[in-house]
Amino acid sequence: ELAKLKGKEGRVGLLTDKAMNGDLDLSEVYGKRLRAIRPTRGQLKAIEERYVETEVEDASEVIAALHFLGKRVFIISGGLIDAVRGFGRRLGVAPEHIRAVELEYNELSGEWWRYNEPQAQQQQTYLEYVEGPLTISSGKPEIIQQLSGDSSGRRFMIGDGSSDLATRNVVDLFVGYGGVVSREKVRNESQVFIETLSLAPVLPLTAGVSGYHKVRGTEHEAVFEKGIHLALTNEVLFKDEEQHRVFVSIFESALQENK
Repeated sequence: ELAKLKGKEGRVGLLTDKAMNGDLDLSEVYGKRLRAIRPTRGQLKAIEERYVETEVEDASEVIAALHFLGKRVFIISGGLIDAVRGFGRRLGVAPEHIRAVELEYNELSGEWWRYNEPQAQQQQTYLEYVEGPLTISSGKPEIIQQLSGDSSGRRFMIGDGSSDLATRNVVDLFVGYGGVVSREKVRNESQVFIETLSLAPVLPLTAGVSGYHKVRGTEHEAVFEKGIHLALTNEVLFKDEEQHRVFVSIFESALQENK
């Protein structure tokens, strides 16, 4: 989106696709993309608004339901923190649960003499990015381990890129997402893969039948049932046939009981 805003969608988009598909390590393209675009604070605010406009179907509703069920929700992104944090907050995710790439800005760019005015701050241009786990393709597992600490409970990860797929060994269940862009590597190597645009199947996958019983009679019941129906109509692919059989059996029974 940022490359499109700056009129450099072709070259930057190609680098992004190669990194997301696993053909290039993210570390090889991160700096190149930012040097080509050189975003301002104001442009990143515009990207936040674009994220809101293109929000994936049922994202807000799913996050609200997960919070209702007592689940901790995190956003771990290779995107730029200004836009990601703002969007995440609007989704209902606490800022301290959001990780993305930090930027440094040139405070002498734009009308720098008005440095204390918000409008002038929006004109500040990108100077450098802070290297870390989220600027390399294999770094997200480190972030998950940092966030998890010594806490107990199951870990669930959903993502659509190769850097998300890299978390498979540090989570209990990795779910690939192909609703916007379906990447062959992610589709083939995910334990479970969501093909539909909606994120509603995340609810039955993470909360199980016990979660379904807890949301019955609440505002979250509809999106949970939507997720069940999508999963039962082959919009969700399971690599393990036995796992799929059990999932179908328990949720068909649960729906029947709820009639």
